[in-house]
Amino acid sequence: MGRSLRPWWLALGVSLLLHALLIGGANWSLPTQELPAEPIRFEARLVSLAAPPPPVANPAVSAPPVYRGPLPAENPVQKAAPPGVVSTDPIKVSASTEPVVSVDTPPVALPGPVQVAAAAPVLIEVAPPPLNPLPARIDLRFKVSYGLAAGEQTMVWVNEDGQHYTLISVAEATGLAGIFYHGKFVQTSRGRITPHGLQPEEFWDQRGDKRSSAQFDASQGHLTLNPDKGTPRHFKYEGEVQDVLSLFFHLALTAPPPGGTLTYSVFNGKKLRDYSYMVRGEVILETAVGSLRTLHLARVTDSDGRFEIWLAIDRHYLPVRVLRSDDKGNEVELRIQSIVP
Repeated sequence: MGRSLRPWWLALGVSLLLHALLIGGANWSLPTQELPAEPIRFEARLVSLAAPPPPVANPAVSAPPVYRGPLPAENPVQKAAPPGVVSTDPIKVSASTEPVVSVDTPPVALPGPVQVAAAAPVLIEVAPPPLNPLPARIDLRFKVSYGLAAGEQTMVWVNEDGQHYTLISVAEATGLAGIFYHGKFVQTSRGRITPHGLQPEEFWDQRGDKRSSAQFDASQGHLTLNPDKGTPRHFKYEGEVQDVLSLFFHLALTAPPPGGTLTYSVFNGKKLRDYSYMVRGEVILETAVGSLRTLHLARVTDSDGRFEIWLAIDRHYLPVRVLRSDDKGNEVELRIQSIVP
């Protein structure tokens, strides 16, 4: 019994000795490799070879905007970005399956021919020549010859404030003619003084007990006649318009040069007609106020008869002789007797 147990105890002793040496009794160990304290993380980066674009300022977006324009150092022709890539950093990019979206990136125009818009034509308005200056008040007195009858006519010009005028004409028969022609013939014209001359606004005509009036609307080119009897009559006109009284002083203000032709719409107190006047030239005229150098104008022949006027060049181009025909074909002549001042 004792002899059979000895080998078993011997084997047990050897086994314990070996375990003690393996665990801590011997000064050697199996080769081992020291593991790091934390796992190693890998980060993949795609680095752009081009220079970073300048930042795009946009106060409405808190994060930097996505840039999709060409880089300053590259050719103006844009290079397409890799499909499926959205840039969130000038250098770093990350993979994405979302479509490429550009935030507030202004469009970049490709180089091309430069187009210069044609300049609009500039319209330059030519200023009218300055008006011939007239005294603030002028009194003209004429001798009137009407067939065998004779009379007298006065014209008074008043420049009220440099912008408005009043003209009054009074005619009456004298001598034996006064027995057959009673009463006075009075005409009045009022209106504006413009850079182009006179612009009538109102006209009155009084022949004895008969009275009529007319109003001019230059903005509408419209004239309204209120006759002594009957309903108002209306006339349309274009261009410059004068009445038979304002025409005299309109010519004095504008001082037309010789050789030209003037055209006006003229209202004679009853109707409105278009007339043309030829400026014939200078004529020396003997008058009651002396020898005068005058400018002779004549109306172009028409069915309304004769009308001629002589303007004193050295006396403010004032009318000093008028020769005209009336509605019945009778001729009336006015010759100057005095000018004040």
